[in-house]
Amino acid sequence: MLAIVWLGDLVLADDSSGQSAATLDRTTLDPSWLSDVRHPITGLLSRGVRPEEGVGYFAILNHTRELSPTELKEAAKRFEQGRFAAVKNDPNYHFYFRKGRAEFPTFVDLFRDPERYHGQPVTFHGHVRRIISFAAGKNAHGFQQLHEVWLYAEESQQNPVVVICSELPAKIPTGSDLLVDFVSVTGYFFKRYGYEDRSGQTRFAPLILAHQPEWHPPMIRNRWLSKTTIFAIPFGVAALIATVCWKNARQDRLAIRLLSTTDESDNDTSQFQSNSRPT
Repeated sequence: MLAIVWLGDLVLADDSSGQSAATLDRTTLDPSWLSDVRHPITGLLSRGVRPEEGVGYFAILNHTRELSPTELKEAAKRFEQGRFAAVKNDPNYHFYFRKGRAEFPTFVDLFRDPERYHGQPVTFHGHVRRIISFAAGKNAHGFQQLHEVWLYAEESQQNPVVVICSELPAKIPTGSDLLVDFVSVTGYFFKRYGYEDRSGQTRFAPLILAHQPEWHPPMIRNRWLSKTTIFAIPFGVAALIATVCWKNARQDRLAIRLLSTTDESDNDTSQFQSNSRPT
């Protein structure tokens, strides 16, 4: 199980110190929430959630649930536009911008320059392969349970984005081996989360703190119609073939009847001609 394990009891500190994020922008994080995230050796890369990161970790999760989804998504869009302006002429990005309406490669850009993204709002779209719930651990914000979501964005290939959120969409499947499409999430990049893959190799993924992913599956009625259509096609084809065969058989019967009538008429005519000859 790869779910994040809370390490030890935390000594909860007052997270109201420093300049309030609200005085800057509601979507701007208090820098004190991020100050303990950097590992003294590996920087923004570390495994699990370390005890010293706990105050900022929970404070950011609490902050995401106090913002409206629209507010946070607009902030993420503004940040993305700023990143696009910064890299649009970079030759390393020409591959991603070769199409006029190409999506900005957020995953690739974050992978290349995580420091620029630290504490910034980002949006990812893709499919989910894993959703695991776990006990939140001791915290000052009343969280009892959190959820770990492994999302695969289009440009991330086989590399996941690990999302920690406090709520899940209604009726979304959960488990360790899923395939859930039409999922998007907007949250804050916290750090690079180290984990071991199935082969035991150490890898890392962006760790995003969010309130709730969005899930927009196709409507059930549409799926029902699709299934009905799939089952109806063979019956429709069979009915069409049967109709064509019936019409062909009917035409054959009419043709035979017409030929039979013609033969009888020819015989009658021959007999009439024979009887009408002068003797």
